[in-house]
Amino acid sequence: MKLKLSLTESAERFASQIEMLGAITDIAVTNDGLKLSCEKGCDGLTVTKENNAAHILFEKDVEFFRGLLTLKVRAGETSFRVHEKAHFAFNGEMLDNSRNSVLNMKTAKEVIMYSALLGLDNVLLYNEETFEVPEDPYFGYMRMGYSKKDVRELTDFAKGFGVTIVPCIQTLAHLAQTLRWACHRDICDAGDTLLVEEEKTYALIENIIKSWRDCVDTDIANIGMDEAFYLGRGQYMDKHGYKPHFELMCEHLKRVIKICKKYNFKPMIWSDMFFHLVFGGYYTDGVIDQELLDMVPTDVILTYWDYYSTDKEKYDRQIKKHLAFKNEIAFAGGAWKWSGIVPSIDHSMHVTKLALEACRENGISTVFTTAWGDNGAEASIMTILPVLALFAEISYSETDVDQKVSDKIEALTGYTTSEFMTLCSLNRTTEVNPIVPQSNPAKYLFFQDPLMGLFDYHVLPSFPAHFAACAETLNALANRGEKLSYVFDTLSKLAAVLELKCDLGVQLKAAYDADDKPALTRLADIVIPDLLSRFDVYYEAFRTQWYKESRPGGFDVQDLRFGGLKQRILNAQRTVRAYVNGEIEAISELKQKRLPFDCRTSDEGRDINVDCNFWNYISTPNVNSNF
Repeated sequence: MKLKLSLTESAERFASQIEMLGAITDIAVTNDGLKLSCEKGCDGLTVTKENNAAHILFEKDVEFFRGLLTLKVRAGETSFRVHEKAHFAFNGEMLDNSRNSVLNMKTAKEVIMYSALLGLDNVLLYNEETFEVPEDPYFGYMRMGYSKKDVRELTDFAKGFGVTIVPCIQTLAHLAQTLRWACHRDICDAGDTLLVEEEKTYALIENIIKSWRDCVDTDIANIGMDEAFYLGRGQYMDKHGYKPHFELMCEHLKRVIKICKKYNFKPMIWSDMFFHLVFGGYYTDGVIDQELLDMVPTDVILTYWDYYSTDKEKYDRQIKKHLAFKNEIAFAGGAWKWSGIVPSIDHSMHVTKLALEACRENGISTVFTTAWGDNGAEASIMTILPVLALFAEISYSETDVDQKVSDKIEALTGYTTSEFMTLCSLNRTTEVNPIVPQSNPAKYLFFQDPLMGLFDYHVLPSFPAHFAACAETLNALANRGEKLSYVFDTLSKLAAVLELKCDLGVQLKAAYDADDKPALTRLADIVIPDLLSRFDVYYEAFRTQWYKESRPGGFDVQDLRFGGLKQRILNAQRTVRAYVNGEIEAISELKQKRLPFDCRTSDEGRDINVDCNFWNYISTPNVNSNF
């Protein structure tokens, strides 16, 4: 239902922002709409409606926009009063702009507006090197990242909606795309990790932090430092010899904190390395010795991240281990859009409830969800909206959380939470409880080679019908004509491809083993041409989605992947025809026995699906790297 508003003088301060909201949802300013007034208060959010007048009392500016969404959700009611107070003082999402997809300005602003309407007050921009550092032209070279002007524009735009833009960067590891350049080799320890105790390293870090300081207003900066597994193991070892890695980590952190303070940033880091350095893992049962705890600088926020755990007690235990530090503790959950082409919204919704309940019970006041884009950022950013709504609702509401989330998502997008969940169906080829979020047959069955069949062992006879049903369901949702219909359309077209491709290798192998040349001919002359036609349709939908949401940078990788796959399908067709026509004596690839991709020795107690999100592993068993 469209929300038409007639603004009183008190609400005029938000007039331009309300007008912008029309780009993402049906809210408009008119002369004959609901008469809206507002005022700033100090006790959360109160939304009151009486006949044709509404009033929003808000503590933070972002709550005014959440109040608007409340009015839209309850537009059919004549009168009501709602009072809410956020439990979490800092709540929002981290947008990954470092895995090839850099959100274009239009989409970034849309995500900010969706966040504001839900009542989320922080957006973290995860840009490893996809932003401008004027002193270093090779930092982010050709990645089409954000300029300082871009970030300032987003900062000012977000501020109008009561949302804060927060830098989320790296100052230790995850910098492979920067360290690849010859001019940075002398600051590379090994792999993707910076060389600590090297002055050139700290000069770069200072330039990075200074660049962000110029274009954001926040006093918080997430400076990364997660998964630095090469710390002290490469060039550092050659230059300085061995030093205990926990000590090395803490000394580097102190240096970077000093730089942060110089530019008036309070640093936040991911906490995993402290546990990895002591126990060799993150989700462990061990307790860090007090002597080591005392080495950790206290003037940094430690962020406990967990995207996996399906046991609330595990969140509780891990939070308590973090509370043993003398630091402020934050929590980061996951909006799973990184398991490939298809999101894991279902898993995200389940674990978010468990995690945030544990956070509330343990007094954690800073939370956010992460939207990583591992191995190519193939899933739409818009698939995270239900998870954002859940993060907001658990903060503001005590009861009926699921219904409130669905109501808000439907008011925002025209789709219910359940309808968003159907996007996950492509990866749910079997009934598995609990859901394994990493399981991603839609990606590996799409990108696997039709002759190699690396995942053919993991295909059941039921798969083609499953993907056909997915295509039909998602196509019906896409045809609704909503603003986000393209997300459903893209995956409906992928499902149509998978209906034919998921078992193409299985059929080729079976026909070859039986020397059934008529069956091979049918596959080469009928099935593969139909598959290629569907492939082209899906490519166009995927490309449309990418360019709608993201900058062009990084799509070259998708073109290489799609183009390589198409050529391999054409080569399979050519090879099969050559065999049938007697031009070759054998098809070497089809002579090979199909083994389990995950090296299992038994299927007992195992789901047939596996997880593999690395395209280079999916596409070929042959050398596909630097060696």
